[in-house]
Amino acid sequence: MGNQKRKVVLASRNPDKVRELQEILAGLPFAVVPAADYPGLPEVMEDGTTIEGNATRKALVTAAWTGEIAVADDTSLQVRVLNGLPDIFAARFSGEGATYASNVRLLLELLEDVPDGSRQARFASACAWIDPRPGETDGPVAAPTRKRWLFNPWARAAETRDPAGEPAFWNGLIDRDEVWADYRTALMADLVGWGHDTARARELAAALVEGRHRAGPGAVRVPDPRIWLTHGPMSGDLPRTRVAPSRLSPEAPGLAVNEEHFLQLTATGRLLGRIARQPVGSGGFGYDPVFRPDGEQRTLAELPPEDKHAISHRGRALRRLLRAVRTAYGLEAGVAAG
Repeated sequence: MGNQKRKVVLASRNPDKVRELQEILAGLPFAVVPAADYPGLPEVMEDGTTIEGNATRKALVTAAWTGEIAVADDTSLQVRVLNGLPDIFAARFSGEGATYASNVRLLLELLEDVPDGSRQARFASACAWIDPRPGETDGPVAAPTRKRWLFNPWARAAETRDPAGEPAFWNGLIDRDEVWADYRTALMADLVGWGHDTARARELAAALVEGRHRAGPGAVRVPDPRIWLTHGPMSGDLPRTRVAPSRLSPEAPGLAVNEEHFLQLTATGRLLGRIARQPVGSGGFGYDPVFRPDGEQRTLAELPPEDKHAISHRGRALRRLLRAVRTAYGLEAGVAAG
């Protein structure tokens, strides 16, 4: 892997999340840097129906663009009485211009009349590590972390003749419309109950699903990454497709150095708890002030960072990921990766 210390780029643009990731990754034998160090890195359209799919999309584009290892995470909050809402829409739950405060406010409004015994919720985080220059890295990885190889999607790029038809073309490789239709059906089918405004919750869920494709100008749309799966660098198998969305700037430093195959490691972590009736605590971010983990009287926002990381969904996912990294790269704790 050479003598120079490898970099790990944190794909998130959320400064609070970057800070938390850096705290948890402090012992990693790589140089951990934020995506902000790479001006021009494109936004990624997060249109997967799972947190693992969205984390993979972000890590894949970040790794391909920078030519460095990328780590991305995605988090969902599922509230039992709301049939899993806000789920993958946790960050944009309250709509355009959503903030931490507006998301929490909307959640508490929906749960206003739900009794304490029925306010169960679950946080889940998926963390994806993608190395676009893995070399011969092939150490074993233990469950529950997953390891897989992807063909470099940008080894060859293509554009459709009709730009207006491009989303339909990429969706057709693994039909996103069908996947989203199934997701919407499952979300809406059981969105009934008591203690909250069911009609409002249904309307909100429908609006979130319909607005799933929103992204800034120039955002890269990535099809389901499974279309680039391979058995590994030495397998000799052929990719199902050797084309990818071409909106990856020719100035992207990774295009000149990325290898034929990318290594992906993925881990998830979960935290069970309940939603408090009002925000408590000044630490953390997002829904932390209203989430009380099972067995705790304090919210996540009341816990010191080290205590939160020890039990949090993101902390659990990253610890599993780091164990896999050390075995996959043949590293020992505290040894720098060259």
